[in-house]
Amino acid sequence: MWNSILNNIKNIRELKNYTQEYMAGQLGITQSAYNKIEKGKTILGQNRLLKIAIILEVDIDDIINFQSSIFDKTGVEKTKEMDAVVKLNKIYQKKIELLEKALEDKAIALDLIKKQ
Repeated sequence: MWNSILNNIKNIRELKNYTQEYMAGQLGITQSAYNKIEKGKTILGQNRLLKIAIILEVDIDDIINFQSSIFDKTGVEKTKEMDAVVKLNKIYQKKIELLEKALEDKAIALDLIKKQ
């Protein structure tokens, strides 16, 4: 049973495109230590399993009963798309702010020219 749980953790991690290094960082351990968890060379306690589930954004039941056919891979893709949209929105917002500042500066310059 533990081997299937460890395989499920690895499969879910890979579906989410998370690296072992990322998982290790989130857990506050080295990549080597995380690799030992997935390989079954380190005992996986309940607390660590819960932390892994939180990082993977799934329930422990999802890890235990994982079946790739029912895992919502499109949800992962949608999350990545939403992240990209948020980043683009921030970029465009910054551009708008810069253009508004440029307009302000031009208006000030125009006023100075008119006063001369």
